[in-house]
Parts: sequence; C-alpha cells; structure tokens
Amino acid sequence: MAYDILTIGGIMRDVIFLTKEGLIIENPQNPLCQRLLGFELGAKIYVNQVHFEAGGGASNTAVGFSRLGLKTAIMGRVGQDREGEELIKGLKKEKVDTRWIQIDKKFSTGFAAILALSHRKRAHAIFAYRGSNDNLVLKINKEEVKKAKWIYLSSLSSPIWEKFLKDAFSLKTGKIKLAWNPSNVQLKAGWKSLDKYLRKTDVLILNDDEARELVLSKTRIKNLSNKNLLQHLFQMGPQISIITAGKKGAYAYNGKMYYQKPAPAKVIHATGAGDSFSAGFISSLFYCPQDIQRALKWGVTNSASVIDHVGAQKGLLNKNQIIKLSKNV
Repeated sequence: MAYDILTIGGIMRDVIFLTKEGLIIENPQNPLCQRLLGFELGAKIYVNQVHFEAGGGASNTAVGFSRLGLKTAIMGRVGQDREGEELIKGLKKEKVDTRWIQIDKKFSTGFAAILALSHRKRAHAIFAYRGSNDNLVLKINKEEVKKAKWIYLSSLSSPIWEKFLKDAFSLKTGKIKLAWNPSNVQLKAGWKSLDKYLRKTDVLILNDDEARELVLSKTRIKNLSNKNLLQHLFQMGPQISIITAGKKGAYAYNGKMYYQKPAPAKVIHATGAGDSFSAGFISSLFYCPQDIQRALKWGVTNSASVIDHVGAQKGLLNKNQIIKLSKNV
C-alpha cells in the first residue's frame, strides 16, 4: 500500500488535570526558561476536572493527517496492556494504519500527567513517563517506506535516540520529504549533534522556546526575535523553518519571511497545539507544495480548533472544515 505520510514517534495516554490553583512566575533573566509554573511547597493541590485522552506526537499528528485526507501510517511502541490496546483501537478508528506499532512486553505504555491552570488558558506543565516509547526501534521494510511521500518525525527521547535518528533519516530517499519536530532531549544535545540531520530536513518545526535553545547552542546572539531566530535556523540547513509562538502567531522562512496571526480561539486547553499545527501545515504543503502562507493558515486554524477542547485530538479538523475555516483567518 502506498502512503501519503508515515509518522514516527510517541504514543501516550494523557491524563489532564485542570486546577484553579497555582501561578505563573516570570523568570526573564534566563532566556531558555522565561516562565515558571508554581505551587506552594507541601500544599495539597485540588483539581476541578480530570480527562483521559490519547496523546503522543506521532499519534496526534497521525490522526490529524488522516482527518485531513492523507493516507497515514504510524510507527510507535506501546506496552502489552489495556492502555496500549485502547490507543491502537483509537488509531484504527481514525483510519490510521497501525501495522508498524510495536508491542513492548516489559515496559508499559507511555503516560503523561498534564497539570494545567484553568484560569490561565495556555499555562501547563507535562510530567511524562515515556515507558515503552523509549524502546522504539526502526523495524520497517524500507521498500514499503519508499511508497510514502512524506515522513513526519516527532519528538524522540530514547536513550539511544542518536542511533534511532540516524536510522530514521536513512529512510529519506528519492523524493520522500521529511518534517521534523525535535524533542527537548535532542535540542539539549545542541546544534553540533543535530547538524547533519538539520541539513536533510525539509520542514523543521519548533516553538519559540525550542528555537531559542537550538540557535543559542550554536551562536550567542542578542537579538532573539522570532524573525531573527528563523534566519539562523534556516542557515542550519532546513528547506523551511517554522516557529510557532502561541498567541503571537506562527512564522515560516525559506529564504522569504512569512507570518500568520493566530486563528480565533476560546482556548480551553493548550495541549496538542503544536501537533495540530504540524498536521495542518504539512497537509497543506502536501496538497499545495508552493503555498507556504496557506500552510500557515491551515496550521493555526487546526491548532485553534484543538485548543478549544480538552485533549490533543478532539478538535482536529477534517479537510472540508479546515478549508472553510482557514478562509476567515
């Protein structure tokens, strides 16, 4: 079977806690950690709501791509447990091909506890147990991958991520395009460790914090504006560099600068905003490869729909919906 896109990376169970307690602490002296989420030491924190949702970068984007009309397959790893079974069932229901999902008999399915402030809509912290995700290995027939048009590589934090990254990028042959959203673990390794992969990347997608970290690992610039960061990212090799900046919108650079303001949103919960943006952006490029401005509109439109819901997948749009809604952005 020929695929439009193969997503590779995390499959998780997200448990989202919404609370009215807690506050945001500004930390401007550290450009890599500018805002902190704080709670009273030793206090019992009461939550208003708890939600159990599907999550993980590869899972979220796979569902997003599938809803937008792309023939989608996923490679990830879950435990031999009820959570893993339920997550696979959910992907199949969304018409995602799950044949390359691995079952780990030793480690349980990955789990994320997401603590969010219900009164500060974009404020949350994620406590992630990677579990079976850390044992993901590249088991796939490369001849099958050659039938795909795109590979989407989500965040990888395996202890052997360097080898996995090397193997994953080896799948990029012929006319296959690759989009990459690096993990914090990879970004902390710095530019030198990622250089050869950045040069093979067609679309690099980072949020503004991640962009600062990557650029500052190469050069200690003083101008940390998103437009300046984009130019430095582009010089690292990607064909298109993206920075998502929440309520400030999204930026792209391919030798020419693009900007898109955010789409209107109520903002119920911000988890999944990045993955939904990626699904919208890459899907638009799949249909119209030269229209980066339209891709940005699809990205922010999909993201706005997701953050109007609790959970990373509930608000993902289908193709007809995103075409209609993006016209008003």
